[in-house]
Amino acid sequence: MKVSDFIEKLIPGETVVIEHDAKTSPVTLFYSILDQSRKQNSTVLIDDFMDTLYLYKAHLELSGFDTSLINNSQVIKIGGIRDVGNVVEKIPLSPGPPLKEQYRMAYNRVVSSHQTVLNLCLGIEKFFVLSDSRIEILSEVADISLYVGDTSRIAIYFINRDILKEVSPSPLPFLEALATTLGELKHENKHYVIAITKSANLEIEGKKIEVKF
Repeated sequence: MKVSDFIEKLIPGETVVIEHDAKTSPVTLFYSILDQSRKQNSTVLIDDFMDTLYLYKAHLELSGFDTSLINNSQVIKIGGIRDVGNVVEKIPLSPGPPLKEQYRMAYNRVVSSHQTVLNLCLGIEKFFVLSDSRIEILSEVADISLYVGDTSRIAIYFINRDILKEVSPSPLPFLEALATTLGELKHENKHYVIAITKSANLEIEGKKIEVKF
């Protein structure tokens, strides 16, 4: 199965979690999803936690990719100092409710005029590392879960599971449980593949998606 087939099979309202380890780069998958979204005339919103999008763009440019797709994408930036893409809102890092309320307001402004937005979420594991307590970690997981079933978007979270090993309690099992589609990005036969371990769409559950150009 190709990435284009994978995107077409996702259902509005889904929360997709794509896990990878620290030695596996998700940038090619991210670029492929952006490219397919452009071809399908889909609206993309990128949540950029603490300059993660800058790193993705830098890695892609060093590999010879044209990153104009990123420049034209709407971005809600949470923390960080480097503006990448069409930044529609900047939200400073702050504890709990103030950050969440600012994000909700920014998100609603972006999605209000569109049917379904493809929401690519980068670097949220950094936010969990900065959490001060178990309550804050579980509160963030609960906030993510509130968007499950919201048909205004299809959310795809790219998550470095090695970073979350340093967080206690680890939010990873909670994120895996709330995800409607769960995949693992890994190397296989010199290519990147996503192994889908569960999905709301049973047509793709158990399938492998090839990521290549």
